[in-house]
Amino acid sequence: MYTKTEILEIAKSQLALDYNCQLSDFEKEKNTIVEKNMMDGRRIYGNDGCFLKILCFGGRAIISTAPRIIPWCKEKLLNRNAAWLFEYPKLRLIDKKLQEFGHEIADIHHYYLPNPNVMCIEPITNVKWYEYEDILQFNNDDRFREALGFDENNPDVLAVAAYDGDNIMGMAGASSDSKTMWQIGIDVLPEYRGRGIGTNLVTLLKNEIFKRGKIPFYGTVESHFHSQNIAINAGFFPAWAELYSKTKSNI
Repeated sequence: MYTKTEILEIAKSQLALDYNCQLSDFEKEKNTIVEKNMMDGRRIYGNDGCFLKILCFGGRAIISTAPRIIPWCKEKLLNRNAAWLFEYPKLRLIDKKLQEFGHEIADIHHYYLPNPNVMCIEPITNVKWYEYEDILQFNNDDRFREALGFDENNPDVLAVAAYDGDNIMGMAGASSDSKTMWQIGIDVLPEYRGRGIGTNLVTLLKNEIFKRGKIPFYGTVESHFHSQNIAINAGFFPAWAELYSKTKSNI
């Protein structure tokens, strides 16, 4: 079983690939600014290669961006307290500068890592497990858009569903986002919410991912308190936040 230190080190190693930085950058007192570079082994998402992305982890920020905006980042962001970097006034400042280059803030997510003490629980409903090939039957099923992504860069490799007779009440799925880390998503159908199904499924899936030698992680947004509570109740703790940009919309 992993220790908390080992879990954090595995996450930092992955994030160093994602952000083209060094592991030692996570121990610096100041933030780090690096030129963006798409490293082998990085997690590949739709924002891959974006103009600017910022990671806040352990009280410091890693800022990966295009050379044209690095001087401004050094002036305005290098000495900022990373704990407060995603406050709205600072986000407004960043977004205003991005727009000068034809870009804008696209999204901010925060992410959770699992506590190492695995919660030994039993299913509270009838459940069914799905491996990679079994998951394909749910392609284009809009009920499970959070649990299953069907992204070739992050293939869905494992899922568990709660059943009420022959009806699926909810599903938690895991995608292989890197060699070491699998991301968990969860969907519970509206008529079955409020029964603890989401927490139960996420906990079951988290434990199984650990058994397979991978580190599970969980992402959500600032205002989605129900999702945050599922993560916490399933044995996760908040670990880092990420911002990324996109080409400015003309709409």
